[in-house]
Amino acid sequence: MNTKARPFMDTLRDIEAGGLLDELTEAQHSLIDAIRMTGKGGDLTIKLTYKPDGGGQMTVKADVKTKEPVLARGTSLFFLTPEGNITRRDPRQQEIPLRSVEDEPGPGALRQISQ
Repeated sequence: MNTKARPFMDTLRDIEAGGLLDELTEAQHSLIDAIRMTGKGGDLTIKLTYKPDGGGQMTVKADVKTKEPVLARGTSLFFLTPEGNITRRDPRQQEIPLRSVEDEPGPGALRQISQ
């Protein structure tokens, strides 16, 4: 290893005056939350582009991308009508009329027996 080489972490700290590390911290936190919610993996990609700028200078541009896992969406079941529409109610099923049920027990109601 070159003993004069500057540690890479020091360079990362200087990019965008520390803004890159702040962005990476937020991106990682968001990614981990999504992974915990879904139980699926994700990606965090850091791309650094270096360009000579003449006169012994170099520009470094950072790009951060995340690929967060997403929850699977559910499906809804519909039935096709003879007219070609879709409906949640099966058109082949008979409807059962609803009626009110009284709260008071009628004849033949259960009785309590004390012991």
